Parts: sequence; C-alpha cells; structure tokens
Amino acid sequence: TASQESMAAGFTAIRVGALAAAAAIGAFGAAFKNIVNGIDALNDLKDATGASIENISALEDVALRTGASFDTVSTSLIKLNQGLNSAKPGSDTENAIKAIGLSVKDLKALDPAEAFRQIAGGLSGFSDDANKARLTQELFGKSLKEVAPLLKDVAEQGKLNSTVTTEQAEAAETLNKHYSSLQKNVTDLARSIAGELIPSLNSLAVEMAAAKKTSIGFWDGFLTQG
Repeated sequence: TASQESMAAGFTAIRVGALAAAAAIGAFGAAFKNIVNGIDALNDLKDATGASIENISALEDVALRTGASFDTVSTSLIKLNQGLNSAKPGSDTENAIKAIGLSVKDLKALDPAEAFRQIAGGLSGFSDDANKARLTQELFGKSLKEVAPLLKDVAEQGKLNSTVTTEQAEAAETLNKHYSSLQKNVTDLARSIAGELIPSLNSLAVEMAAAKKTSIGFWDGFLTQG
C-alpha cells in the first residue's frame, strides 16, 4: 500500500542518513588524529635537536605557508645540528659559517631553530649564485634542494612566530599515548577472546570432519544396499 511504501522509503532515508553521519564522524576522527599526530611530531624533533616547540612550530609555519613540509624543517635542523657539533677549527663548515658573518661557538649556544634563522639571514646577503649554493650545501649537505627555499623564506620573514606552545605539544603527546594504550587494550581483549574460542573451533572442525566422514559412509552403504 501507499502507506507501507512511504514507511519503507522513510526507513531507507534513515539508514542512508545514519551511514552518512557515521562516515562523517569517521572522517572527522581521522582528520583530528592527523592533527594530533602533527602536533606530537614537534615533540620528536625537539627531542632530536633540542630546539624549542615554539621555534620549531614557527619554522613549520613558514614551511607550510610556502609549499615546503615539516620533513624539510626536520631535515634542516638535524643536518645543522650535526654540522655544528662536528665543526672543528679551520674546517669547511666553520669557514662557511665565518663567510656569512657568524661563528660556530655563538650558533652552538643558540636554540637550533634560532641558529637556522640567523644562518638564513646571513645567507640572504649573498646573490643567488654558485658561491651561495656551495655555502648552503656545506652546511646542509645533499638536502640543498629542499632547504634553500626554506632558508630564503625564513630570511624574508625575519623573525620566528610560534603557532604551537610546549603545553599544547605535551597535551598532544599525552593524548597519543592514551590512543596507543586503548589500542593495546583492545588488541589484548581480542587476543583473549580468540584464545578461548580457538580450541572450541578446532574441536568443532574435528567433529564436523568426522560427521562428514560418517555420513558419507552411511550413504555409500545405503546406496550399495539399494
């Protein structure tokens, strides 16, 4: 009847709406988790380089606004740290830093992100030629192609403007730990349930195989007698 068709259409609409809502919630959850992971990644780079969350987030802000990525920021700071820590008096690295009007000793005393900003400023005084490229490559190695544009963008900005605080990054790390703990608890529960079910399922499989063998024998005998 018309009323039944109308009710069926209504139920269909409800089901479609529920599925759409579930998909939207799932997409939001995934997007939110990605944001949390992005903030938490600042903690990892802080641990690797000693730069502050605020300064790392400032470099990331410049990178993302100009088409670069957080990976470029990470590579830049790690390479710079390695170069400064291994720079010996008279080395090519020390000479490159002197050439842009800075000193290894002073840069080592700074937050690595601030040291990066000062190097960016020093390099900005050079023309975009082979000499500048050599200096940049000496300081950042084979990552020159990705780092050079970031250096230029940071120099143009002039100062570091943080977008994430230490407290926010720590909160994101805590939340990720809770996520991981929850996932581990779910895994443990699933394994516990599976551990109890597996023996029963094995027994059932053996019984079904035996029953099948018996039934085949029965029908073989029945057909032979027939």
